Formats: sequence, structure tokens, C-alpha cells
Amino acid sequence: PHVRNACQRHLDDLKAGAARGLRFDKDLAARALRFFETKLKLSEGQFEGEPFQSQPAQDFIIGSIFGWQRDNPDHGWVRRFRRAYIEQGKGNGKSPLAGGIGLYGLTADNEAGAEIYAAGATKDQAGILFRDAVKMKDQSPDLAKRIKSSGGPGREFNLSYLAKGSFFRPISREAKKTGSGPRPHMALCDEVHEHPDRGVMEMLERGFKFRRQPLLLMITNSGSDRNSVCWEEHEHAV
Repeated sequence: PHVRNACQRHLDDLKAGAARGLRFDKDLAARALRFFETKLKLSEGQFEGEPFQSQPAQDFIIGSIFGWQRDNPDHGWVRRFRRAYIEQGKGNGKSPLAGGIGLYGLTADNEAGAEIYAAGATKDQAGILFRDAVKMKDQSPDLAKRIKSSGGPGREFNLSYLAKGSFFRPISREAKKTGSGPRPHMALCDEVHEHPDRGVMEMLERGFKFRRQPLLLMITNSGSDRNSVCWEEHEHAV
């Protein structure tokens, strides 16, 4: 029912959203989808080297995030959604989807000095999503030419897009905060049901004030603990 409600909201807002300062830009949605299908390839197992052919549910997620806009008095049209909560079972390709969104934010989102973070409750967890992004970068001739990896094969810790002064790296609550802290353009939070609290998400969201259209993307299995940050985000999304 929650998926049907999300789809109904999309249809309702196509008809009446303009009165609330909203619009759906099909060209922007199509541009993001094109990036996935023409620039990204999957890795590992039976999917090694296969183009990222997004499934209908992924089309809806990508299209909604990048297609919907709101009228901002200071910045004109910006992305409508600053927070996205994606709850799916295992095997639905959540991590490659999030990694692809991160690569799009790094290279194709017209954001100078973009900071993209793959966030997890622990350093190891944050690295899972980031490694998916690294593998997709390595599989793509176009991205491999433009993005520089730091660290040896299998030990990468940073992706740099030097043309825009942007980077993509993993981060966890274990990371020590220095200076003014992160200024994320995108924060990609993996397996939210395993986060003991919202510490890392709050740390990243505090830096959103420096960005015109930041995005907090949360992906997770449903989990089972109703005294958790995941349950709070689930209820908020509903």
C-alpha cells in the first residue's frame, strides 16, 4: 500500500503540483536514467560487465529524485526531494542503485566541488556501497577516464572528479570530525536498519546548508527493531 500511495502522489502532483510550486521535468528524469543505462555497468557474478538496465521500481526512484523540482525563491528550480527513504528486500540492487546515484552526483549533476559520501554505521559497512561505485567506475570507459581513484586495487578510499573539484568517499561515525565538517552534496546511507542511532546522518545533514539541492538517500532492508532510527524514518516516509 505504501508503494501504491507513493505512485498515487506522483500522479496527483502531476495534475495539481504546479499550484504548490512543483513541476516534473521529464528531460531531467530521462537524463539521469540515460546515465545509468549508457555509462554504468554491473560487476560480480552473473552480472559482470552487464549494462545497468534499471528495473521499473528503480526507474520510479531515479525519475522521482531527479525529475521532481520545486521553485526556490533564491535558487530557482531545484530538486524537490532532499531526503529519500528506500526500503526493499535483499536482491533488489539497492547498493548498486545508490552507488550509481553517487557517481551521477559526482560527475553529472552540475555541482562544483561536490562532496559525495557513502555513509555507514561502521567503516566496513560504508565501504560496501562505495566498493560498488568503484567497480562500476572501473567497468565504464567514460568514467574511468574522468575519475581518479586513490588507493590500490581493492583498497580504494576516494574517487576524485578533478574537472569539478569533486570527490566521493566512504564515511562513518567512527570518522573524526575536523574543521568545519563535511559539506555533502549527496549523503548515501546504507543499511539504515543497522545504524544504532542517527549520528552519522545528522553529521552529514548539518552540512546541507552549504548546498543548493543536497540529497540524503537512505537504503535499507526492513529490519525488525521498532526502537530504531530505521523505524523512525520508515514511519516518517509512510
